[in-house]
Amino acid sequence: MSSWVAIDFETANEHRGSPCSVGMAAVDGQSVVDTWSSLIQPPAGFDHFNPYNVRVHGITPGDVATAPGWKAALAEIVAFADGRPLVAHNAGFDFSAIRAACDAEGIAWPELRYTCSQVVARRTWQLLSYGLPHCMDAAGHAFTDHHQAEADSRASAEIMLAAMREAGTASLDELLDKHQIRWGSMTADGQWRGSQYQGSGRRDRMPVPGANPDADPDGALYGLTVCLTGKLTAMERPEAFARLAEVGAQPTKNVTKKTDILVSAMQTQLKPGDTLSGKLKDAQALLDAGQAIEVVDEDEFLRRLGT
Repeated sequence: MSSWVAIDFETANEHRGSPCSVGMAAVDGQSVVDTWSSLIQPPAGFDHFNPYNVRVHGITPGDVATAPGWKAALAEIVAFADGRPLVAHNAGFDFSAIRAACDAEGIAWPELRYTCSQVVARRTWQLLSYGLPHCMDAAGHAFTDHHQAEADSRASAEIMLAAMREAGTASLDELLDKHQIRWGSMTADGQWRGSQYQGSGRRDRMPVPGANPDADPDGALYGLTVCLTGKLTAMERPEAFARLAEVGAQPTKNVTKKTDILVSAMQTQLKPGDTLSGKLKDAQALLDAGQAIEVVDEDEFLRRLGT
C-alpha cells in the first residue's frame, strides 16, 4: 500500500525562512486518511508580517503570538511524517522554506525524501496554469480555500492521487518512474536536490498567456508587462508566465519599450566574460534612454506575485 504525506507552508513575508503556518495530509492507498495543521512563530529576524502576505493568507502577528516556534513545529512535522515521503505543490518553495527556517535558527535540516505534485501535473495534464486551482480542476475537485495550509496540502494530495489514477500506478515510486521524475531529498549534513523531470522529451511549447482581465486591479503586478531573465528557483518559467497572467500581468519573452519590470533570477548561462545577461543589458540601455523599467530579484517577484 502506498503511504505518504502532503505538506504546505504559508510564510509571513517574502523571506523563505518565515513560515507562519503548516498543513499536512496523510495518504494511505488511494485516499487522504488524516490531516494536521499548526500556526508557527517565524524565526527571529524573519518574523515581520508583510501586508501583502497577510492579504493572501489572512494570518497576522496576533494569530501566531502563542504558536510554537520553528524548532517545536519542525519536531511535530517530522513526527506526523513518521518517515514517509513528502509531497508538495511547487515543492521548491516549501522545502526551501524548511531549509531557510532551519538555517535561521541554526538547527540541522531534517532527513526528508520528497516530490512535487506540480512537476507530476505537468507530465499528466496539458493546462494553461499548473497552480493549485487549475490542477485541482483537472483532478476533478472543487477548491475554495487556497492559501490555507491544510487545504493546500490536501489539494496537493488529491492532485497526486488523480495523477496516479491517470497513470494507472499504485505507488509514488511507480508514478515517478513512469514519468521519469526523480525524488528530491535533503539531509542533516546540508545536502539537497530537487525533485525534477529527468526525461529528454518536452511537451510542445505553449504560447505566452495573455493577462487575465478579471484579476484584482489592485494587485501589485496588474496591468504591467513583465519579463524574466535567469533561472527561477521557486518555479519553472512556464509556471511563472501562467502565474503572472493569472494576476493580470502580461508576461513577455523579451525586454522591449513596453516592459515595466524585469525579474533577474539566478544567471546560469552567461557568456564568458559577461556579468550581465542580454536582457539585463537591454534593460540598462532602456533605463539610460529614460524608460521607467524596474529590475527586481526573485524574492521581490515572489512577494509581488503573492506566493
